[in-house]
Amino acid sequence: MFAIERINKIKEILYKDKRVDVVELSKLFSVTEVTIRRDLDKLEKEGFLIKTYGGAVLNEENLYGHAVLETDDNTIEEKRMIGKIASQMIENGEAIFLSPGTTCLEIAKNIKNKRITVVTNDLLIGYELRDSAGIKVIVTGGDLIKSTSTLVGSFALQALSGIFINKAFIGVKGVNFDSGYTVDSYEEALMIQEIRKISNDIIIVADYTKFNRTAFARLGELVMAKTVITNKQVPPEFKKFYFENAIKMYTTFEFE
Repeated sequence: MFAIERINKIKEILYKDKRVDVVELSKLFSVTEVTIRRDLDKLEKEGFLIKTYGGAVLNEENLYGHAVLETDDNTIEEKRMIGKIASQMIENGEAIFLSPGTTCLEIAKNIKNKRITVVTNDLLIGYELRDSAGIKVIVTGGDLIKSTSTLVGSFALQALSGIFINKAFIGVKGVNFDSGYTVDSYEEALMIQEIRKISNDIIIVADYTKFNRTAFARLGELVMAKTVITNKQVPPEFKKFYFENAIKMYTTFEFE
């Protein structure tokens, strides 16, 4: 069993039993207690659990966020670095948009000390910023896409009427020379198309696994944004394309 599989199983046990025991987990997975403690350390850093003597208990105060997030995400470190890079591009006094997804959620985690306005159609991002004193949070409202925290539809679109965004950070599910930038749903694509009309600067945020992939709904050509934030593992042909088209590309290599 791979580490990510073991960690996901530990999460399942915590959801069910609200607590885990190091010795029991060690026997269950046939690994050392040291390995289990490392797994628990990782989950504690994510805010998923609270370590106790000999085990851990579910962090129910933070349960809302983790119940909806992707639990099999093996690119979380890459996304955290993207979040840190993006946060440095945001100035006090600006209004920004954060699109749905775990990458933009990482941006939210890095901007809590700023004095800005954040518009989002992601419930988890709004929840993440709920205690940030200097941030005015606007959650669009709308129809909730099943099994996600994404709001779409006519109510969400109406919330964008009459406002202006300095920088829009757009997470995508696919980056491809033929299909351009793509996302999972047509409704989400409509939201982002509207955001493009009211934003001064569009910034694509995508970890390296999204390249050479195509999702369901198209946003536009690869030249639709003049700034891209990704990881050092991005395929070289995309680096060449961005350079030749005067598109700024920031990678996590520069921050390691």
